Amino acid sequence: MAEEGGIQVYALEYRLAPEWKYPTQLHEVEATLRWLHSHASERGIDPNRIAVGGDSAGGNMTAVTALRMREMNGPKIALQLLVYPECKVPFETQSGAENCTGLYLETQGVLIFAWNMLPQGKNHTDYDITPLLADKTLTNGHKNLPKAFIITNGFDPLRDTGFEYAKKLKEAGNEVLYVNHEDLTHGFIQFTKWSKRAMDETVEMARVVGRELGV
Repeated sequence: MAEEGGIQVYALEYRLAPEWKYPTQLHEVEATLRWLHSHASERGIDPNRIAVGGDSAGGNMTAVTALRMREMNGPKIALQLLVYPECKVPFETQSGAENCTGLYLETQGVLIFAWNMLPQGKNHTDYDITPLLADKTLTNGHKNLPKAFIITNGFDPLRDTGFEYAKKLKEAGNEVLYVNHEDLTHGFIQFTKWSKRAMDETVEMARVVGRELGV
């Protein structure tokens, strides 16, 4: 991301479930974003060109952070990068049925993640767990959010919910870049050592982010 996008990259090693449950991770993402904004000048950063991004669960936290910052009038986010994000549990989707087993992320595995992440009594349909449903609980729904760059994959149980999130953001009047790689699977950015195809798309993702941030 740094080399191909020409950008500074801050990788957050947030605390993990099940030892640390929701909302610990969201607070750490928010604290990092606020720190970058307040220390922008000393870090050589333009505070108006800060992106937040992540893959899978990180994509979920990115989407939720964008929603939270809007609700709290928090720091500006120039771009939200959602790489095969978990926007809603995929149990009722075609992609969840097609990719239920054998392709790295398995549909049933998402239930295990939720079981370990959510404290007892937390409603999994709340927007800060399921951003796809933000229009059910927030007055502004999906309106007035940062530009989104959303990437999904054909062989991924999260494909359809990622597409639906892109659709909802677009319908709410937000700028959206959406790409679906029909021949890739969940987690492809981890496979660049072994797959030229995965490497090519990871490099392209970084370059797009650089261009969107005006580098």
